[in-house]
Amino acid sequence: MSLEESNVEAPHRGPLLWLERLSGTLIVLLSIGYAGDLHRYLGVSIYDAQLLAAGLTLALTTGFLAIARTSVGSLLKVASLLAAAVTLGVGFYLAIDYINITMEAPYLPFWLVALSGVVLAALMLNVVPSVGMGIFVVVLLFMAYGLFGHLMPGEFRSRETMFSELAIYLATDANGMLGQALKVAVVIVVPYLLFGKLLSACGAANFFNDGALALMGRYRGGPAKVAVTASSLFGSISGNAVGNVVGTGVVTIPMMKRAGFSPAYAGAVEATASTGGQLVPPVMGAAAFIMADMIQVDYVDIMLAALPAAILYYVAIFINVDLRAGKRNLLAVPADAIPSGWGALKAGWHFIIPFAVLFYALFELNMRPERAAVLATIVLLVVSFVMGYKGQRMKARDILPLIADTGRSALDLIIVCAAAGIIIGVLNISGLAFNLTMNIVAAAGSNVIVLAVITALISVVLGMGMPTVGVYILLATLVAPALVEVGVPVIAAHLFVFYFGLLSMVTPPVALASFAAANIAGASSWATSIESMKLAWPAYIVPFLFIFTPALIFDGTWLEVIWTLATAILGIYMVTAGIVGFFRRSVTLAERGMLVVAGILALLPASILPGFIWTDVVGVIGFGILWAMIRPVAQAEPAEARAG
Repeated sequence: MSLEESNVEAPHRGPLLWLERLSGTLIVLLSIGYAGDLHRYLGVSIYDAQLLAAGLTLALTTGFLAIARTSVGSLLKVASLLAAAVTLGVGFYLAIDYINITMEAPYLPFWLVALSGVVLAALMLNVVPSVGMGIFVVVLLFMAYGLFGHLMPGEFRSRETMFSELAIYLATDANGMLGQALKVAVVIVVPYLLFGKLLSACGAANFFNDGALALMGRYRGGPAKVAVTASSLFGSISGNAVGNVVGTGVVTIPMMKRAGFSPAYAGAVEATASTGGQLVPPVMGAAAFIMADMIQVDYVDIMLAALPAAILYYVAIFINVDLRAGKRNLLAVPADAIPSGWGALKAGWHFIIPFAVLFYALFELNMRPERAAVLATIVLLVVSFVMGYKGQRMKARDILPLIADTGRSALDLIIVCAAAGIIIGVLNISGLAFNLTMNIVAAAGSNVIVLAVITALISVVLGMGMPTVGVYILLATLVAPALVEVGVPVIAAHLFVFYFGLLSMVTPPVALASFAAANIAGASSWATSIESMKLAWPAYIVPFLFIFTPALIFDGTWLEVIWTLATAILGIYMVTAGIVGFFRRSVTLAERGMLVVAGILALLPASILPGFIWTDVVGVIGFGILWAMIRPVAQAEPAEARAG
């Protein structure tokens, strides 16, 4: 139920809804003001931790207000309102008097222990309704380790930490809740969330959908290709796999089903394409900003390093969709449902301007990501007021509700980042991060391949049922250092765990994106997840490629990058053709085997070992031979089952 519907159905909850929206609005205004250096222009000195404490306080207060507004029993409502009031008072005291508080922290005074306990309790009470039970359990386990880790045997024993020391450290230290993860959420991601909300509200999402239809609708399997294109564009803006599925899947999944794709396959296409949106520049989702901050590189470098992986990811989906449609003779989108490409561009060409400004600010001016987002948002507002879209223009009265909605959307992200801060804090104070890295490296015998496989398995398992941001922070802290320890480049190691953390969204048994798509498609959740894995099979291999092939993260000459990308795409094409059973026509079992072997040879990175360039050469020659040998039939095969 939307906020508006809730307000209509329950007028007596109006004041709570108004307070909730006010709190959400303040979160966004706080972030935008800080990103625009408003405090400096006003001559006010603000520490990062003060801003983060204020942002977290507003988020926790908003969470309690939402619980109170939606609660049925009066007791829960009163308790939630009381918790909101206490959190607001204690949190803003922490923000305002933060300097004096940190000076008192080493002495562990009781009043500060109580204050820290209130903040920690408020966060934990908000975790389950905001981001689910999975991360709640993980945070509890880490806090238990922080308190009782000294009782653990062997290598995992930590130093003894008193409750008072742990509580104050986690609640007030810059290495705990008020750390880098929360800073990225409050300072950087919120402006991009506002940018994305504004894009959706002013019609840009429809513009992207029309553009995808105009580009891909005329080709075989057109509806699925439209879904892939639209989800990649929208996913880059939303940065949320499940939100992307819900936002675009309601249109694309029924379209794919009408074209003849099975419900499970239609859901899998949408889930897989939506998950990959977080790899697509310029936004990529919150985890990419956190990555840039954690490894201390420019966000632009992360964008460039992730671009080849994003290209391979979406090319692989396109290839699968095209070959599946060719085998089943599935048709394009009906001509009367395809908008004119020129008409679509003419109606919304101005939406390209904010993206041009964003890229120029990031790449040419080297502007901080949050300031670039604010600048792009201002430009988008101007063009939306002046140009409009299909006869409709943004109005001034639309802005405040949009800001409030952005604040509500930011709530879950802020809470999960604060929870991740607890995990990082425990790892720091206990020394577990160092111990775990050493033990993972020892278990792999310092073998990069074995370590990469172990890391991939850990990443997928830890990622199940958790939001992407929480997954990445956990993996970046626990397992990425092990890869770096054995010589993997830092960006490659973090992209590796980020990639596999994303894949948990489509990997059963807990595949959130696949489950959301299955619900829309009316298909089995398990069947949709299996189809997603089959569709995204190259995604389980690509991370290993860029560990051993620096060219796949743009670390090499242009010739190396182009050759590596080309042979990887060729290999993916041949292996997928072998799996699907279609290469210019339906192929025999022997031909499928030859396609798979030639594809694997082309996929093997030339830089793994000296002489491996010849595997690429043999793979390319094999492709040429198979292309000449497997001639297409005179006309398309009939669609016997017309099922994807």
